[in-house]
Amino acid sequence: MRRVAIVLVVTASLGGLFLWGLLRGSPDREVESARMNREVPAFELPLYERYQGEFGPTLEAGAFLGERPLIVNFWATWCGPCYVEAPDLQTAWRRYGDEVLFVGVQTQDRGKRSEGRAFLDRFDLGFPNVIDDDSSLSIEYGLFGVPETFFVRADGTLMYKHTGPVDLPLLEEKIQELMGT
Repeated sequence: MRRVAIVLVVTASLGGLFLWGLLRGSPDREVESARMNREVPAFELPLYERYQGEFGPTLEAGAFLGERPLIVNFWATWCGPCYVEAPDLQTAWRRYGDEVLFVGVQTQDRGKRSEGRAFLDRFDLGFPNVIDDDSSLSIEYGLFGVPETFFVRADGTLMYKHTGPVDLPLLEEKIQELMGT
């Protein structure tokens, strides 16, 4: 009898927790960053070959600060939501790429360069994408997971961080904020 009571209490508790999770609303995408309004880490990482003609073998993001804002999108080939957001990132880059530097960062994906190339080819991503094989940049940025997108002012300070897949309306709203319009 005691075992049955314990099983019922545990089952009721887990069921209540599950119900609370379902009823609490949409997932929180506003995960605060400790870097908010602070300078983001500068980085220099290897570029995929398709971008090397324009940028060279590595991309040094700090070289562009002071001249334009930066959008840093962290992704991985195993990440389903990364596939969902990629077309919107490409569309936003086509519209705003002259005013805002977009950088994709393949992370948490050690040794998956051929899969990374396939991802870039699938969406014909025109903005530069770098390789963070040891995930050191994702650690420096305080990543919770992928995808995450960081919106960085031209002065190098973090304006906004989005956890989860971004969509075009959000990208456009945050780009307008970055550009001060």
